[in-house]
Amino acid sequence: MKNSLINKAWVVLLVFLAALSVRAAVYQERDEINRSFTLRARARVDVSAINGNVDIKTIDGDTATVQIERRARSRAELDCNKVVVEQAAGNLIIASENGSCGTIQVAHRALLSLPRYVNVSVHGVSGSVNIGEIEGALYLVGNSGNINLAQPGRFSRILGNSGTTTIKLQKLDARGLELIGHSGAIKLLIADELNVYVKVSGLSGSVSSELPNVRFHKTGAADYAARIGFGGPTILVDGSSGSISLIPYRE
Repeated sequence: MKNSLINKAWVVLLVFLAALSVRAAVYQERDEINRSFTLRARARVDVSAINGNVDIKTIDGDTATVQIERRARSRAELDCNKVVVEQAAGNLIIASENGSCGTIQVAHRALLSLPRYVNVSVHGVSGSVNIGEIEGALYLVGNSGNINLAQPGRFSRILGNSGTTTIKLQKLDARGLELIGHSGAIKLLIADELNVYVKVSGLSGSVSSELPNVRFHKTGAADYAARIGFGGPTILVDGSSGSISLIPYRE
């Protein structure tokens, strides 16, 4: 019995290693873009059509750095894909564009360090989006993959995304937070001193709260509401499918 389990474990490991080897062989061509820019407060950073993960670290100061890794099956496919990284009118644009070469497979990895007071827009990303403690506005739309926010920005709108969205809430701007047309679980990590309202409408899914003395109240056929603390800015979740959870924030 013991030998049988060991043999099965070896088979699983060999299959996993073989899959990694195939993936490495498939994406054997690689290159990298490294750029830096000076951005003023409230400048806009627009990231779009990245086929892979986008990780954004926030920093003090006004210097932004951009690192984009590209992988493909062949040099021809890399040549057919272009990642635009340019500054225009004080704003920063990062976008992937494919030429007229038919179907190609190019994977990206975007690592950005941005001044914390810029405004950030991310759309059409196929991969996870991870954003640090941004102070500017956030606009995330049409992304497929998990979203992780260290905090909502000056005003945050998350529209039409799929995957699990996790947001740490130690504070919330007076204009609140909007999550609309979301497909996947929404996890709101609530700090002890936060005072907000949560309004849910048109939900196809479930709601739950792990916060002491905070419960969702049903206000319509697919509508719910909860008050956290004394109430305050509104977190609006509209037309989403999946679970919505209120969870205590812990460092």
